[in-house]
Amino acid sequence: MTRARLEIADVLTDPFAALAKAREAGGLVDLDAGGGVAVMSHEAVRTLLSSGALRANFAEFLRAFGVSEGPFFEWIAISPLNHDGTEHLRWRALMSRTFTPRSVERLRPYLRSAAHELIDGFAARGACEFMAEFADPFPSLGLCELIGVPTEDRDRFRGWANTIGLGFSPMVAMDIDAVNDALVRLLDYTGQLAAARLLDPRDDLVTRISTAAEADGWTDDQVRGFLAGLVFAGHETTKTQLGWTIAVLAERPDLWDAVADGTVAPAPMIEEVMRYRSAVTGVGRAATEPITVGNDRIEAGQQVFLSLWSADHDAAVYPHADRLDPAQAEANPHIAFGHGAHHCLGAALARAELQDALSALTVRIGCPTVGAEAAWKPPVGINGPDRLPITFTPRGQ
Repeated sequence: MTRARLEIADVLTDPFAALAKAREAGGLVDLDAGGGVAVMSHEAVRTLLSSGALRANFAEFLRAFGVSEGPFFEWIAISPLNHDGTEHLRWRALMSRTFTPRSVERLRPYLRSAAHELIDGFAARGACEFMAEFADPFPSLGLCELIGVPTEDRDRFRGWANTIGLGFSPMVAMDIDAVNDALVRLLDYTGQLAAARLLDPRDDLVTRISTAAEADGWTDDQVRGFLAGLVFAGHETTKTQLGWTIAVLAERPDLWDAVADGTVAPAPMIEEVMRYRSAVTGVGRAATEPITVGNDRIEAGQQVFLSLWSADHDAAVYPHADRLDPAQAEANPHIAFGHGAHHCLGAALARAELQDALSALTVRIGCPTVGAEAAWKPPVGINGPDRLPITFTPRGQ
């Protein structure tokens, strides 16, 4: 069977038009490099995310991007996020016992206070560079509070997370030295923090993970690697999603004001923004056996790209997929957090941060206008604003 081809040049030029064209061509399309296939429909992506016939393989994607050794590659290669089966399930069981919705709910008063404190820094000016002044520090504050990172260490903690985030880009080879250095420093720090909490337990995530891991027989290297993984996953994606939230709602002052006056709750608004423009564009897997997708077939050994952007714009599920409407995501939940065995463990924290941030921002500032100097990451991997200058009219407290 001759399949349509998804050209990376088209994705870089006009991603949603390219994805729509590929989706109309069938459930599977060939990628223009590497011999892999892309899965486009919501039904197929959701089904395959739960399939035992696909395995996680981020280390193989790193090789394709020119990185095959060093601390970052080794960390990814042994990470539970790069594996399936018994070891991955054992890791999720550990994290699920310690990274709970209840612990996140206890954090929400802190998140609301932190959001308003950051807004205090720029509200009166009527302008800010949103990524630097809010989107970058806010998720780090929440994550550090939950994990138990001392206040005096939080700026460098965030700096390491930002640098490690460069490793999840197709251009990773350009930044690999800086990524490796940041990761080594972060691993050293999380190792020391975990050891300190075993000697002096506190009511924080590091203590709970360290104590549970010791009881379950995880090594010190594994524990510090787990904590380092939380730092990246809990910072980079939420930071970028906050940027998308502002950029998307800047085009819809009616919805911005509806959240501000309570007509639309923050929760469904965030779910719809994530459906419409998620920070994560898709996930990579490898087929361990042949898989039938509709009338097509994925062969064993093929690289598979599951397009979350395409799936969450599938008109078969979302009749007005290219229009922002909070009712759509309520009727048919998005898959921006993934699905199945690798569903995002930090989804509850991310949702709390995004909801509380949006609630505070809509109350404190009028619908923003995005400046012409805004800059964006390429529409692959983790996508969103790099710079997002905004202007606005301040509102009351």
